[in-house]
Amino acid sequence: MTKRLVLLAALLASACLGAPAARAQDFWQLTARQPLVIKGWTRTPIGARQFCLDRPDECEPLEASAGPVPLTDRAWHQLDTVNRRFNLDILPVTDQAFYDRREYWTYPDRYGDCEDYALAKRRALIELGWPADSLLMALVRQSNGDAHAVLVAITDLGHFVLDNLAGDVVGWDQTDYKFIKMQSPATLDRWVELVDDRVLWVASR
Repeated sequence: MTKRLVLLAALLASACLGAPAARAQDFWQLTARQPLVIKGWTRTPIGARQFCLDRPDECEPLEASAGPVPLTDRAWHQLDTVNRRFNLDILPVTDQAFYDRREYWTYPDRYGDCEDYALAKRRALIELGWPADSLLMALVRQSNGDAHAVLVAITDLGHFVLDNLAGDVVGWDQTDYKFIKMQSPATLDRWVELVDDRVLWVASR
């Protein structure tokens, strides 16, 4: 693995994850470690490739930051506020209905789908001072089989999901999503495949 992939593996292996609480420092007391596992490099989603072609300046290689963001009360408040704000401000619509395209990643102008919500939240947190390599786009599978996109914030207390389908920010392992792939912290144009071995769904008889 390259140095960047090794760094990402180390960050993921340090996770301590769980449901949200009133104060950020309470997470360590409430949760247990359960890291995401990286399988290796994988194909970049077509929507991310298109986004990088449209906005190459936003997909240039990033310098590695000092490490996971300390999840202070202030940082937790930023995650929660940004997640709720965009969930309220953006009206959900499919790319097919709005752009007449099956897949189109962009910043939403009042309307958007799951990737657009996540991109908007990522940009807002970067503007608040979060390092770009701590805010990673991820693709997951819902329990009904549908594909979905979320934003993952890498912190020293774990990896937390900002989701347009949920008001609360939660640890990745507190969701019922199957995590499939995630962008590299180096750039939105490189992605890694994830191993998510949790047993989430029981088939009905």
